[in-house]
Amino acid sequence: MSKRKSKLIVVSLVLLGILERPAFPEETAKVAALITGTASVWDGDGIRFGDVEVRLQGIAAPELSEALGHESYVALREIAEGKKVLCKLDGTVANRRPVGVCFVEGADIGEMQVLAGMARDCARFSKGRYRDVEAKARSVGRDLSASYELPKYCN
Repeated sequence: MSKRKSKLIVVSLVLLGILERPAFPEETAKVAALITGTASVWDGDGIRFGDVEVRLQGIAAPELSEALGHESYVALREIAEGKKVLCKLDGTVANRRPVGVCFVEGADIGEMQVLAGMARDCARFSKGRYRDVEAKARSVGRDLSASYELPKYCN
């Protein structure tokens, strides 16, 4: 995708107020903008729309250079690569990337990554949105916490 098209995606972000039906808890229900399009996957917790990379809010996944990092990346590719994705950006930025909760066919991508045992709930930013999902993953043998310690920024 050309830089011009990528810029058009960003320019076409629709500014909103509060969602009528929040997809996540009230304390994080504010949406600064939406971005939608065909996604490509950057790593286990980042997706791209052209040149725009969105950091998935509220989850932490191993880096590609870490144990299970490649597996996390592959899992996210299976969820989102080449599919139409909608991201509800919260107005924050992490490492020059807009942050948001993203969906494929109405399903929360972060939740799917956590349930698959390929990411963990980063409670500082999720406000515990994925806590029960991570517990469910752990109960069925997908315990990422056994091999991946949460980054310090999550505490």
